[in-house]
Amino acid sequence: MGAALTGRGVAAHARLSIILGKGGVGRTTIACAFAVDRAVAGERVLLVSIVMDEDPTARIQHEAAGVDTGGRLQLLSIDTRDLVDDIVRRVTRMGTMADFIIRSPSYESLVDIVPGVHEMALFHELEKRTRGEFDRIVLDAPATGHGLHFLAAPEKTSRILAGPLKDRAERLRSWLQDPATTDVVIVTLAEEMPVRETIELASTLRRQGFPLDNIVVNRWLPRVFVDEGPHAVLDAVSKHRLADPSWVTAMRLVSAQHSEAESHLAELRALDAKLAIVPLIPDSSHRLLKVAEAMKDFVPNGGSGDLAPRSRRPEDGSGGAEPRREGL
Repeated sequence: MGAALTGRGVAAHARLSIILGKGGVGRTTIACAFAVDRAVAGERVLLVSIVMDEDPTARIQHEAAGVDTGGRLQLLSIDTRDLVDDIVRRVTRMGTMADFIIRSPSYESLVDIVPGVHEMALFHELEKRTRGEFDRIVLDAPATGHGLHFLAAPEKTSRILAGPLKDRAERLRSWLQDPATTDVVIVTLAEEMPVRETIELASTLRRQGFPLDNIVVNRWLPRVFVDEGPHAVLDAVSKHRLADPSWVTAMRLVSAQHSEAESHLAELRALDAKLAIVPLIPDSSHRLLKVAEAMKDFVPNGGSGDLAPRSRRPEDGSGGAEPRREGL
């Protein structure tokens, strides 16, 4: 699993795993768990987050405390506006004049108005980093209501560009749509609105040619008082007032929520995608490992079926669980 290695042990090209999801579904947790797990499995991993979104550093240090990643996990926080500015400086080659342009109100408006500029700068940077020291880049994508806008940026910008910039946009689009190089993962909850949006997004991504075959259902509720026997016990407890009525009401609510979640899960199964179900884990201690264990049958890019083959640990004698931070 992972990119082919050169004779020096450095990945010829890293895979890109893009973790999509609305705010509040646990997208960052899944991205962190996957990145830590891949590093434990022996891959050299770069976990990328976007400035203004959640910084995963503290989460990894707390929720994966004591986990030995062998120094194979690095974190990178990217400010896409800085990337755009750097590209303008390189392309214009105008030195201090470029800085004057970047500080102008007209430039500010242009960067904000032109569709896909920030996303293009991000994908350009990530594509460059695939040709380096990593086996996999995990992108905790910006929290968006619709991930298609994020992934479709190269195609949209190619329509308004010309020459080398247009060619570059088209190459980035091909890279993102190639299942040999890119995985797209949707994180969702088993609730009506998230499931509706996931179904719509999955359908559109596939129609547009993106390599989606992985969906993570996060915070799955425990199965309590759902089956006929336990449900009868709950009825008896209620009838004979053997417990606080508020407790009985709470248990009935949890049971109803689980039944509703089951119906939403059936809708997601109909998408014919790999489905990982991650239970609700209230305790934050070692949460990332528990999440990874729940995702053990979920492997982007067709791995062996084990998210973390613990036997694959290079004897490199390198560091511990503390992730190296780059650009933070």
